[in-house]
Amino acid sequence: MNIPNHIGKDPNYILGIDSFDSANYIYRSMLWLDYHKRTRTYSSLLYACAEARQGIEYLLFEELVISTGANLSIEDYKKCLKERKSFVKIIKKLSPNYERLQEFTKILVELEPSIPNLIYWNHSLLMRAWGNISDYLHWVGARNLTTENHNWLDSSAIKVEEVVEPLWIKITSGLNGLMHDKDMHPIVQEIWNEFRTKQINAESAKFRLNIYKPLSAYLIRA
Repeated sequence: MNIPNHIGKDPNYILGIDSFDSANYIYRSMLWLDYHKRTRTYSSLLYACAEARQGIEYLLFEELVISTGANLSIEDYKKCLKERKSFVKIIKKLSPNYERLQEFTKILVELEPSIPNLIYWNHSLLMRAWGNISDYLHWVGARNLTTENHNWLDSSAIKVEEVVEPLWIKITSGLNGLMHDKDMHPIVQEIWNEFRTKQINAESAKFRLNIYKPLSAYLIRA
């Protein structure tokens, strides 16, 4: 994966990035954070937080689409627009086996080198990051103690970077994705169903899947 450089860019470059998926939101946040280090302006820190929060929200939306196998209904989509803070709850409602499917997909990726590197997100941790970033998008106190105070700006920038940088590192390390049961070969689907219902554990699932190597011949239903 070609990871873009976020060091030393100016505002015109940042504003020229006219793409709005989760990765680009987080990328612009990293760009504004770097710009803030060089200028120590409050506006750049504010922009970094706004981009990061948008990025987290869009990432959760992407996770919701992935969790439903790209079959998100119009009704559920409209519900997401009304309840932006309820992404995690909606994902659990629409995809109750999502975490279990994540674990099963990890097993498949380990056994089949032809599958691209996939990344998996902890939705509760994403919402915690969203909350930490959101604190800076509200009134933060008297300006002489906060937005016009270099000590406050420096410490706040460190806290924001501690949230955003791990997201950037992870989001650029692979692709979001899952192997849904509707796309599985019947043999793989049978093992998944036993794993989903906890009849077998991860080691047993891995052992049985390993018998069918190369798995590439069994991953997609004919």
